[in-house]
Amino acid sequence: METWKKVVGAIEDSIPLYDRVNEMISLGQASAARKFAIEQLQLTGESKVLDAGIGPGTTSKLVLESVVPSLLVGLDGSVKQLTTARSNLGTIGANVLHVVCGSFEFLPFRDQTFDSVITCYALRDSFNLTQSIGEYYRVCEERGAFADVDIGKPENFLKRLGSNLYIRYLMPLIAKFVILGKIKGNPWRMIVPTYRTLPTTPTILSMMKEKFQQVQLKEFIMGGVVVIVSRKSKT
Repeated sequence: METWKKVVGAIEDSIPLYDRVNEMISLGQASAARKFAIEQLQLTGESKVLDAGIGPGTTSKLVLESVVPSLLVGLDGSVKQLTTARSNLGTIGANVLHVVCGSFEFLPFRDQTFDSVITCYALRDSFNLTQSIGEYYRVCEERGAFADVDIGKPENFLKRLGSNLYIRYLMPLIAKFVILGKIKGNPWRMIVPTYRTLPTTPTILSMMKEKFQQVQLKEFIMGGVVVIVSRKSKT
């Protein structure tokens, strides 16, 4: 719980530079991965979308630039993030956007509410990863899809070592350089403890396959960023 509170606080502190720093530390692949995930969801004007871990609204903005769905719900555990997201999205999503405060482990929605669920750089912050995946499965319609965009942890020892060194040492330095006193401290240091407890990418794939019928993986920057698209039906 204490670590989770620190993570939420760090994310809130990062709001002014959230997108800029994330693009820098991901070597320009953070938004590319988000866009790929959105494309895989094949959204239409009839879609009902859940953006879980909406943060400042980065992913929801990309969704709305692609298509205006019939319903877009942004969920986050931080009221400050929800307020920021609504402000950042402005009038573009005024008619379809609803924001909800809640946790991944206990989604406050009925079964099969959404045909598309997406979470970006947030699932690793769950208290209970297995329970969260089960909740995403529950709220997806029978032919629904769940797209998870996040940092990857390769199974290969050398690749994982490289990722560990980058996230522990180089990434905070890049973030610190971009911040340059614009905000207090370095919120991106909190990625380190969440990455430390993150299962390897193959393990997460196995967890998805225990629930969903079809699971596909797309890797960016040698597995440092991954998109996992899981579907409840193979058709």
